[in-house]
Amino acid sequence: MKIVITYSIRVILVYFFTYLSTRMMTKKAIAEMTAYEIAGVMILANVAAEPLVDKVVIKSIYGVGLLVALMVLVGRLAVINKLTMFFEHTATIIIENGNIDMKALKKLSLSMNQLKGLLREQGCDKVSDVQTAIFEPQGTLSVFLKGENKPVTLKDLNMSASNETITIPLILDGTIQHSNLKHIGKDENWLISELKNKGIEDFVKEVAIAELDPSWKLIILRKYN
Repeated sequence: MKIVITYSIRVILVYFFTYLSTRMMTKKAIAEMTAYEIAGVMILANVAAEPLVDKVVIKSIYGVGLLVALMVLVGRLAVINKLTMFFEHTATIIIENGNIDMKALKKLSLSMNQLKGLLREQGCDKVSDVQTAIFEPQGTLSVFLKGENKPVTLKDLNMSASNETITIPLILDGTIQHSNLKHIGKDENWLISELKNKGIEDFVKEVAIAELDPSWKLIILRKYN
């Protein structure tokens, strides 16, 4: 019984000390943490759990305190402009003037499929509507639409809302999306014919994205390396 009580006290002490320490470090969500914050949290979990194994609580308290101090120090250094690049990622432009930067995508290990998903999260259904897209240091995507595509409310136009289907990608980074072709009742021959009508002979080398909008218009963004 004494062993159970002692162990329970250690668990309670470690839990509350770790909780207070992590609360001091950051208010960010995990997805918004910087590399140094994630590294600190990962090490913190191991250090904080040591008393539950070797019964030396003071060592854990010292280790957690030191880690928190280091993370606070690095966080203060990171806000200094000259040092920011050493502690945090920098923003990367992946779409500029409506053109997709394929080298930037490869550098970020970001697939065309993931790019489409990030754009949809920002309410952008068509890649062709985007003037500029910037991948931010915290892993989010900032999207700036072309002037003619900036939203106007239906209320401003005295119009009522209607339901529309979404834009469907048919080619992503030179790869035909056969499941999407099947969904719209078309085949690869139809797609290749449509591409040739638009002057594209080798879609693998030439096409970054080909997407079919709700009006059945095929919109193509070429690769620019």
